[in-house]
Amino acid sequence: MDEILYLEPDEEITSVIDKIKNTKASRIGLVVPREATILQSVVNLRLLQKEADFLGKSIAIVTTDKIGRNLASQIGLEVFNSIEEKKPIYQPRQPIPDSNEVIELDTSPKIDESTKPPAGVQVHHFQEKFHPSPRKESFMKAASRPPVLSSEPPIFKKAKPHFEKPPVSHFLAQKEKDFKIFKKLLWPMAGILLVLIAISTYLLLPKATIKIYTPSDNLQKEVTFSVSSLVKNLDLNQNILPGQLLEVSDEKKSNFPATGQKTIGTKSSATITFYNNLDSNSHSLKSGTQLSSSSKTFILKSSIVIPGAGVSGGNVVPGSVQAGIEASQVGADYNVKAGRFTILGLSASEQAGIYGQSSKDLSGGMSRKAQVVSQQDYDNAKNKLISDLSTSLKKELDKKTSGKKILDKALVIPDPSITSSANVNDEAKSFDMNLKYKEQVIVFDNSAMKDFLVQILKKQVAQDKAVTIANDSDVGLVVKNTAYDKSRLDLSANVIAKVSANIDTQSIKNQILGKSSSSAESLIKGRPNISSITIDIWPAIWFKRIPNLSRNVDVKIEYVNK
Repeated sequence: MDEILYLEPDEEITSVIDKIKNTKASRIGLVVPREATILQSVVNLRLLQKEADFLGKSIAIVTTDKIGRNLASQIGLEVFNSIEEKKPIYQPRQPIPDSNEVIELDTSPKIDESTKPPAGVQVHHFQEKFHPSPRKESFMKAASRPPVLSSEPPIFKKAKPHFEKPPVSHFLAQKEKDFKIFKKLLWPMAGILLVLIAISTYLLLPKATIKIYTPSDNLQKEVTFSVSSLVKNLDLNQNILPGQLLEVSDEKKSNFPATGQKTIGTKSSATITFYNNLDSNSHSLKSGTQLSSSSKTFILKSSIVIPGAGVSGGNVVPGSVQAGIEASQVGADYNVKAGRFTILGLSASEQAGIYGQSSKDLSGGMSRKAQVVSQQDYDNAKNKLISDLSTSLKKELDKKTSGKKILDKALVIPDPSITSSANVNDEAKSFDMNLKYKEQVIVFDNSAMKDFLVQILKKQVAQDKAVTIANDSDVGLVVKNTAYDKSRLDLSANVIAKVSANIDTQSIKNQILGKSSSSAESLIKGRPNISSITIDIWPAIWFKRIPNLSRNVDVKIEYVNK
C-alpha cells in the first residue's frame, strides 16, 4: 500500500470517496474501526470499490471487525487484519459486479450488524453517474446472501479500470496532419541548406596571404613641406599638402572657495609741521619720504619745500611748512602720540635741525584678519577649469579628426579668457571664475601624406624604379611653424624609403586565383626581381588552393636589402 487513510467510526461514504480522490497514491489502505458505519453495508463497500475503479486506484480494508472483513472479501476487496501484514487474510469469492450495474439505496433504519449478518441495505448517498442501466434483482440477491468465512487466504481479482479515449478534435487532427507534411519537407530543406552552407563556406571562408620578397635599396631624405587648409589638391611644385584647420572652443563657470588670510584695515594719518632750524637755505623733500616716530615709519604724502631759518629780534626763527603724512602700515599701532618726526633721508646733523612736529596724536589706524583670495586659490581655479575644458574639447577634437593625422606639437592653445568675481588679495569667502578655452590644430590624411612624400622622392630616382614607404615609423615629422592665422602648418619629414623594381601585385593576384599553392608559387617565382615568396591559406586544414574571390586574396610586397 502506497498510502494509509484512517477513517472515523461514523464517517460517511461520501467523505471516504473525497479522501480517495484527493490522494495521489494508486494503492490505498483504509484503516476502519470496529462497527464503523461503512462496514455495516455491502452497498457502501460496492460504491467505494466502483469509485476506486473509476479513479484507476486499488483499495484494501484494514480492520478487526469480522463482519466487515467478510463483507469486504465478498465484493472483491483485499482485507488485512493490521497494517503490518504483507498478505491479505480474506479473498473475495464472488465476481466483481459489472461497471454498468445499478445500485439502489434502501432508506430503512440501520440494523445492528454486530449480532447478525445484514438483511437490508442502509441509506447512503449515491452519485447519478453510477446508473448506466438497471440490474436491481441480481444485485439484491448478492446483497442478501449471508457472508461466507474462509479459512484459506482469499484470492484477490482486481478489476481493471475502464478509460474511454477522448475524441480527437478537428483542430488537433489538422495539426497532426500539418506536422506530418512538415516532416516530409524537413529533410529536403535541410539538404538544401547544407548545400548552401557548403557553397558559402567554399567561396567566403578561405583567405590567402601572399608575401613577395624583392631586393631593395634604402633612400633617406629630409623633406620640408607645408599643410594648408586653403588648398584642395597636392601642389608638388611648392610642396603643399591639403589639410583641414579645426578649432574647438568652450567656456565654463564654477565657484571656488577662498582660503587666503590677510590683515586689512586703515592707516593713521595727520597734518604735521616741518621745521628748518638748521640754516637759512630752503630744503626740498620728495613725496614718499619716510619719517619715523615711536619706532614707526610714516610716509610724506606730497613733495614740499621747507624755507630757510631767519632772524627776528636777535633770535633765530626756523622756516616751516605744513604737509600731510600717513602710516606705512595699517593698524592701531600707528596711532602714535603727538611729538617729533625724524626725517630718515637726512644725515644725523641735518636731522637735528630739520624735522617734523605734530601738535596732536595721530588717529584713524585700525586692522583686522580677513579671508581673501590667495594667488594659489586663483591659480587652482584656473587650472581646474582648463583641465575640465581640455578633456571635453579633446573628445570633441578626436571626433572631428577621425582618420586624420594630428601632431601634438601642432596643437595651439591661445591664452584663455578669464573673468573672476574677485581678484588676488580681495576679501571674499568664495569667488566665481568663468574661463573661455580654445584649441586649434591643422590635421591631414596620413596615407595621403605618405603618397605625397613618395611622389616627391620619385623625382630623385629612375623612372623604372618603385619608391615605397613601408611603415609609418619610417616617417619622422617635426613641427617647424604653426601659422594658423594663415591656415598653414610647416613640417619637416625625415623619410626612410625603399627603392625597388616595379612589381604589379594586381596582375599577380588575377593570375593565381583558384590555383593550387604549388602552381601559384611557380607562377610568381617565374617573374623577375622576386627572391622568394610565402603563401598562407586559412584555414589550412580544409583548403589547399588560392580562393576564387579576389577580395579574399592579399598580395604584399616585402623588401630585403640587396
